[in-house]
Amino acid sequence: MKTWGLAILALLGAAPAAAQVSLRDLVEIVDVSSLSISPDGRHVAFRLDQASLARNSRELTWWVADLDGAPNLRRVADGGRALWTYAGTLPQEPAQWSSDSRRIYFRALLDKQVQVWRGTVAGEHSEAVTSDPADVISFSLAADGTALTYNVGPTRAAIIDAEQRQQEAGVRIDASIDVAQNLFAAGEINGRMAAQRLTGKWFRRTGLLSETPVTKRTVRLDGAAAGTLSSGPDQAPDPSKSAFGAIDIADGVLRIRRPDGRIVELSNGLERRASWAVWRPGHDQILVAAGDLARRQALYLWSVPDNRPRKLLAADGLAGGGDFFTPCSLTDRVAVCVLATPTSPPRLVRLDLETAALAELAAPNHDLHLTPAGAVKPLEWTAPDGTRFGGLLYLPPGGSGRRSPLFINYYLCDGYQRGGLGDEYPLTLLAQNGIAALCVNKAAQSAQQYGAVGDYRRAADAINAIVAQLGRDGLIDPKRVGMGGFSFGSEVTMWITMHSSILAAAAIASTQIEPAYYWLNGVAGRDNHAVLKQSWGLGAPDETPERWRELSPALNTERIHTPLLLQMPEQEYRLSFELFARLTHTTTPVDLYVFPGEPHIKTQPRHRLAVYQRNLDWFGFWLAGKVDPDPAKAEQYARWKAMADRQALAQDASAPASSQP
Repeated sequence: MKTWGLAILALLGAAPAAAQVSLRDLVEIVDVSSLSISPDGRHVAFRLDQASLARNSRELTWWVADLDGAPNLRRVADGGRALWTYAGTLPQEPAQWSSDSRRIYFRALLDKQVQVWRGTVAGEHSEAVTSDPADVISFSLAADGTALTYNVGPTRAAIIDAEQRQQEAGVRIDASIDVAQNLFAAGEINGRMAAQRLTGKWFRRTGLLSETPVTKRTVRLDGAAAGTLSSGPDQAPDPSKSAFGAIDIADGVLRIRRPDGRIVELSNGLERRASWAVWRPGHDQILVAAGDLARRQALYLWSVPDNRPRKLLAADGLAGGGDFFTPCSLTDRVAVCVLATPTSPPRLVRLDLETAALAELAAPNHDLHLTPAGAVKPLEWTAPDGTRFGGLLYLPPGGSGRRSPLFINYYLCDGYQRGGLGDEYPLTLLAQNGIAALCVNKAAQSAQQYGAVGDYRRAADAINAIVAQLGRDGLIDPKRVGMGGFSFGSEVTMWITMHSSILAAAAIASTQIEPAYYWLNGVAGRDNHAVLKQSWGLGAPDETPERWRELSPALNTERIHTPLLLQMPEQEYRLSFELFARLTHTTTPVDLYVFPGEPHIKTQPRHRLAVYQRNLDWFGFWLAGKVDPDPAKAEQYARWKAMADRQALAQDASAPASSQP
């Protein structure tokens, strides 16, 4: 084992010479999620979602595949536009089945409203089931299939009217107002750019009138008139509970609580940390997913009575319901799962629970060119403090014997890599353009032990260790290392730029912890100050000045010499504007782009395309000296070259004179 314990575990594969990955294909990858199996066990319904650059939106469709014999794929219905969360994520929301397994029911944003729709398994037609003046929040079907209960809040008209009244009367500033965000048209809610207000929990946001009590209504599926219900909706079964007990996973350890209160712990055989688990219907068995340091998941069937897991599948990436923590969907015979690896985008498969035979049900990305042009290697290594780390290294094609520049992204690396967590930095395209790309997984840590500064230092030590090792192995040039981060990963990136000279270029996509951040989130009633105190050790800037000096990039601009690109969502850029403004008064190259209407994670496909392209240009310029000859980019490169020349002149002027012979 070499220094720091680097272990190259396996070569996942390399692409044939033809068909390089394109920016457009990377943006328009189709995701598979929201799996649900029909009551008779014969069909699986699933959702496909794909970005449309032409319409600048992410659009959903519902499909059904047969589980017996050939998949016989059918497009059941249009799922409308994405229903984004306040942070810019798209939640899983499995369709609900009619009791006779002939129809699926789902929420859809169509015609500027969210209603419940249904489609037939045969794919013949789809239709709206509700027509409410308010957007549907959630719904469920009665067990006997005769009625549908749904929940709504304020009507769409009432919300628009409330916004208009506030615009005319003025907005009173209190703890619900995010003063770094637009007062109106701040974020997308159910397809409309709407006002958002803070709830008091970190940065959780809702629309106006969100405090309106939820109303439950019912629709008789035989056509009877709707009415208001006093009883709640029927609850969908919880796959973590059965007559055999309840599943609990804590810090990667799997336990079962039996109905009599006994605890059974899976104590051997997994080789990895458990990430999800579900009961096999009708059996005292559990399907378990466990992931290694490179977040590659293996599936085990655990027979609880004899405490013996049997490995069914070892994936090179994700194996589950579409993300790391969502389970496959099960019948008593098969599991339906989404597989996604560093070299292959999401596809839907059927796994036989007895024979472990695998069959493909749907490959929606078959026509896109997405195979990396070079090798992809999972890595494991040990930082100086003994913490184990893992990640994925994307190598340039034909890179043997050449030291390439290196780009690093730090946070989480799941399945097929687009731009890392937050989807900002196109790893496969960086490698395709001659820059090795390393995605590093954050070390597992108990929530009770969390401390931001310790986390930053641990990450920096791990990155220094792997850069040194890859340099010794002759794979990369340690003097040409860049780093880009999103959210926590952006904080790690800035920590390294402040406390190290290892980086030749950097980019961030999220706000930083700054004194302005403290007071812009400082109205009484928020919990931000308590969280900053607990996790970062920060009080008010005049109360803990040394701690702020240690953590704030804006207060450390004299130590930041790494060229820095900021590509920020409109919702956040004001919180870090001091950092940008201060750097513009130094010779450190800095460029800031802000994307209108975007939350924490950018949602618009055209913005995603622009982000990818600019990150490729930025790191190509600073790490490899590349200039795209496209005339449309001439001004960009002229500006960056002027920044580089200005910094070089300043460095020459400050260098000590050489001694005379």
